[in-house]
Amino acid sequence: MRVTSINRTFALAGLAPAGRLSHRYCRLLPVLALSIATPAWSQTALAADTAVNAHYKFIAIGPQNAQNAYAAGINNAGLVTGFYEDLSSNYHGFVWQNGVFQTVDYPGATDTFLYGVNNFGVAIGGYGDSFASPTNHAATYTVQSGTWTELPDIPNHSLNFGYGINDSGVAVGDAPLAGSSATGVGWAWDPTTLSYAFLSVPGAQPYSTVPDGLNDKGQVVGYAADASYAQHGFIEEGGVYTAFNVPGAADTFPLGIDNRGTIVGGWINAAGTLQGFLMTSSGHFINVDYPGPQMTQIDGINERGDLCGIYSPSSNGPFKAFIALAQ
Repeated sequence: MRVTSINRTFALAGLAPAGRLSHRYCRLLPVLALSIATPAWSQTALAADTAVNAHYKFIAIGPQNAQNAYAAGINNAGLVTGFYEDLSSNYHGFVWQNGVFQTVDYPGATDTFLYGVNNFGVAIGGYGDSFASPTNHAATYTVQSGTWTELPDIPNHSLNFGYGINDSGVAVGDAPLAGSSATGVGWAWDPTTLSYAFLSVPGAQPYSTVPDGLNDKGQVVGYAADASYAQHGFIEEGGVYTAFNVPGAADTFPLGIDNRGTIVGGWINAAGTLQGFLMTSSGHFINVDYPGPQMTQIDGINERGDLCGIYSPSSNGPFKAFIALAQ
């Protein structure tokens, strides 16, 4: 992890994480990729999800009148965080627990996003404050008190999104530029030193590294792009990056990791369909797809092995939020 002061002025040029539904969706349904000059993990063949799904109870969550809904984080208490798009195409954060759904909006914001959540009920996400000149600011939300805490903006970057947070309050995310596919920076925020560290996978396209999740051991997972714009997963620990891919995948998108080293995310198969995956710390891959629909992405995992994510009957949506409770 390369540490850079928040006061530094950035003049970035290269490839930004462009695989978003829009700049406001950051992290979801990415369509990028990477070739990394580090050894790949040993990997076993991808297991079929038919038998695996029998070990989960799948539950769709979210408001009935939402155009799209996304479950992005789940903690050990079963608290789920995410966001949804209303009928006016505005975005709202939400928390869900034990069947109770609650909308969460940053005061005065045009859009609110919640992603990962830690075991103290602190979620990381962000909010947008302008339609005319799109901007987004990373922030944490404490569920119990209903309070927000802003992170400093990355200088010269109009968008900042937080995606993952651990129990120490360390968070990861990225800061692309509005309307640009040329610049972006992946970051990790340390609440103790009140400083950012910036992540860049060796050999990847410049500024294509997107850190999405981390655990209490400080292991960070994400993806980055190669020269052909294919995406590859990575895990970073102590400044060392290790590349990995789902066997047979055109693109691999790791989005979360638990303290046992189990990684979840999405992968694009040969037919161009997004599927969910789980990878154990030993490198064993397992398909996990919401029963029936064409498309699944796994966004979060807790220590029980419960999952959360999104599904859709088609690649064009609508996207629905779900949890998968380990049985």
